[in-house]
Amino acid sequence: MTRDEFNVLNAVLKAGPNDFHNAKELAALPEARRTPLMEALVKKGWLSPDGLTDAGYEALRPYRVDNAVMMAAGLSSRFVPLCLEKPKGLLTVRGEVLIERQIRQLQEAGVHDIILVLGYRKEDFFYLSEKFDGLKIVVNPEYNSRNNTHTLYLTREELGNTYICSSDDYFTANPFDKYVYRSYYAAVHVKEKTAEWYMIPDEDGNIAEVRMNCDRGDIMLGHAYWDRSFSAAMKEWLIASHENGTYEQNLWEQIVKEHVRELPPMEIKVYPSDSIFEFDTLDELRAFDKRYEDGSPGRILQKLSELLHCRESDLRSFRPIYEGTDTVGFTFTAQGRACTCRIPDGNADHLSLKTENEEEG
Repeated sequence: MTRDEFNVLNAVLKAGPNDFHNAKELAALPEARRTPLMEALVKKGWLSPDGLTDAGYEALRPYRVDNAVMMAAGLSSRFVPLCLEKPKGLLTVRGEVLIERQIRQLQEAGVHDIILVLGYRKEDFFYLSEKFDGLKIVVNPEYNSRNNTHTLYLTREELGNTYICSSDDYFTANPFDKYVYRSYYAAVHVKEKTAEWYMIPDEDGNIAEVRMNCDRGDIMLGHAYWDRSFSAAMKEWLIASHENGTYEQNLWEQIVKEHVRELPPMEIKVYPSDSIFEFDTLDELRAFDKRYEDGSPGRILQKLSELLHCRESDLRSFRPIYEGTDTVGFTFTAQGRACTCRIPDGNADHLSLKTENEEEG
């Protein structure tokens, strides 16, 4: 099936039998292109004046999404101090819990088989299996020493036509579909240098190369979609990595970066810049949801503002402190002063605070 044929059939399916002639996807096609395409689909028996035929549904079946893997195992240590008290995916942003919003968006698109991979504070997520039908839980006990390549290895037998999602993404509009033509990685276009990974397209809009520190371009941001051929190829890499440890401490995107020419094509799907949000730090979340400027739900922030006699919004530029693989505290600034907070057990009542020219206490 060609992409144009898929786009038309999918548009007709989403619009329904009574109004598919007015579907915006069809209206966007020039008449000289739309009419012969519709006629060809009728001749193939995939389309009738009433909409999709049984044969049309059958033609779309290979493109139907099987499931989604929702990655929620990691600590997200750059998100100190809130991550020390609650997994980032369970934060309430603009009135909705991040992971709940994304699960609802998947289900609204017709994707009900969702595999949730947990690790850090896994028990905090267990309520979701009662709240949402079709949710399966997989536990990654090595979340603190291995990266999401291992998370996906644990779900390798579930991979097919699969969305790969992060529990802490926020999509202003639902980006998911019930049927997808082929593999892609979501992106937004930026005109400046960032710390994100930039996807360099080939002439067909597929990923030809992945680079860092570009001056502009399409950055990896949000979810990805693996079709069956891509999943089969990645499954081999995931198994090999588990056996030899090559990528166990890496993001799965590192495999794409290093082996993109050996993998089936993956498109770069560019979204509007205001449609996908990832919050790597508290400062980034505050810019999106002003509720986190002051009066956040974090007890650690409340305690620090009390001790330093300032507003929570005066506490900024948080950076984690590591001891081995453990996050034991963080540095930050308070009204311009450099501060260090250590809190190995995540309990605000046990924190130790040190400011410039002061002893820890």
